[in-house]
Amino acid sequence: MEAIRDANLHGYGTLLLGTRLRKVSETLYAGVDEVYREAGVDLPSRCFPILFLLRDRGRLGISELALLLGQSHPAVSQMSRKLLAHGVVQEWPDPADDRRRLLSLSRRGAALMRKLEPVWKAIVEAVADLEAVQPISTPLTAIDAALATHSFAARIRARLDSGREVQILPFAPRHAADFKRLNFEWLEKYFRVEPIDERVLSNPRAIIRDGGAIFVARRKGRIVGTCALINDGDGVYELSKMAVTANCQGLGLGRRLLDACIDAFKARAGGRLLFLETNSVLKPAIRLYESAGFEHARSPQASLYERADVYMVYRDRQGN
Repeated sequence: MEAIRDANLHGYGTLLLGTRLRKVSETLYAGVDEVYREAGVDLPSRCFPILFLLRDRGRLGISELALLLGQSHPAVSQMSRKLLAHGVVQEWPDPADDRRRLLSLSRRGAALMRKLEPVWKAIVEAVADLEAVQPISTPLTAIDAALATHSFAARIRARLDSGREVQILPFAPRHAADFKRLNFEWLEKYFRVEPIDERVLSNPRAIIRDGGAIFVARRKGRIVGTCALINDGDGVYELSKMAVTANCQGLGLGRRLLDACIDAFKARAGGRLLFLETNSVLKPAIRLYESAGFEHARSPQASLYERADVYMVYRDRQGN
């Protein structure tokens, strides 16, 4: 029954990501708690981050602990009371504020930390085993930092707003200056404008005339993103000139522009290959391309761009 429930859960993919993360988290906590009990320790593993901080930083108040742990003041206060009841921490008056109390490890707490060192070494090794299956620590740290600067709720609202405010439009002559401006903005931020960039971006009508397509994203009356489908001949097309202005990144515009170009490629009779070239430092862009169906491949020829060191080919997952 558990396996059936898990299979159903996984079928919803990212919509139930929080549920799946919580399940993994609870499984990890339960495993550590079980090992602690076997070692004669009846403290829950959720309390130990406080003990680590007190061991490494000395006396700290509840507010400092809450800030360092990224948890609420009441939650840390509750865990601190549990640690005081077990005698592994002790309270001290704050010399700078009589109304405030500081916590530190007690002798019993320090002895407990020494006792558990072999257990923590084994935990680190067990996590390494899991990361051999799929690395998790680095991406989770990055996600945690990203959510600290821009909450998940804010990200959802931005996508909802973007869906209402953004239109993906086919290229018109009035978009030529924006097409060049946005791509120059992106190139000058990460690389440099190469001669081939100058030629292509200065004459977008040639892309259309040669059987390609250009799409632009308009938000609140401004053109804020571009993407082009370039006809290389013999049924080969290149996805190129993807650019979204900095203050509109993270709103899903890149994916909508990318999808528009893929749809345009599928609509072209005789289109047999869609490829793109990018640079390995652009990891978010590469993840976007992978999610849309592009796969890494070996380039059949040298790139026209100095910056290109990644070649990807589109594979239609729907078989269309």
